[in-house]
Amino acid sequence: MSLYKTKGIVLRTHKLGEADRIITILTNNYGKVSAVAKGIRKTKSKFGSRLEPFTHVDLVLYRGRSLDIVTQAEIINSFSSIRDDLDRITYGSAMLDLVNKVSVENERDISLFNLLLKGLDVISQSSRNLRLLLIAFDIKLMAISGYMPKLDYCAVCKKRAGAKLKLSFEQGGIVCNKCSALDRNSIFVTPAAIETLSKLIRLPLSDVAELDIMARIEDELYLLVQDYVSYYIQTTLKSRECLSQLIHSH
Repeated sequence: MSLYKTKGIVLRTHKLGEADRIITILTNNYGKVSAVAKGIRKTKSKFGSRLEPFTHVDLVLYRGRSLDIVTQAEIINSFSSIRDDLDRITYGSAMLDLVNKVSVENERDISLFNLLLKGLDVISQSSRNLRLLLIAFDIKLMAISGYMPKLDYCAVCKKRAGAKLKLSFEQGGIVCNKCSALDRNSIFVTPAAIETLSKLIRLPLSDVAELDIMARIEDELYLLVQDYVSYYIQTTLKSRECLSQLIHSH
């Protein structure tokens, strides 16, 4: 039997047949894995609630022809405080969805795994700065995916960009006045927003939870980073639309 062990974070689940589910898991050793949990929807399932989204689990899987099969699952951390709170579950779901979008089947990415695990750990313990934490999570994810924005100098001519700054998604960073004329889609950004974004890239997520950022700067950064992410993943995730509704309702 081709069994293997790994640790993983459940990204999503969907029904299969009458009693089973397909579980999408980001593992620390094998990248994203899709596996069947047989009988999980039965009341006496051996898995219980161990394979719910957000759960950090210890797994034993069997390699199948098309889909692997979960044979054992033990909870390391259920992150139940995320699922018990509307704000946390909305921000947490936004993290899971983005990771699911950028992660590759069977391609190990330990940096992405560790970032997601840390992100879930921080929002499970923090009730403040959730939007700022998501901004930091998103931009760190873009950085480890190869899309670190250039913020110290013009992304085109490499010179200091001056006081009037624009951000070009196409060029992957700030551009000076002269070079911004070459990209009509570049948008104005404030120096304070760029300075804060640089800080968020550098700081550990646990420190981001303690920051005090002016509301207008956070507002600007949220829209900026959401657009930056959407540009590179070439879609708008449904969880992000739900998040925007939540923000506007507060």
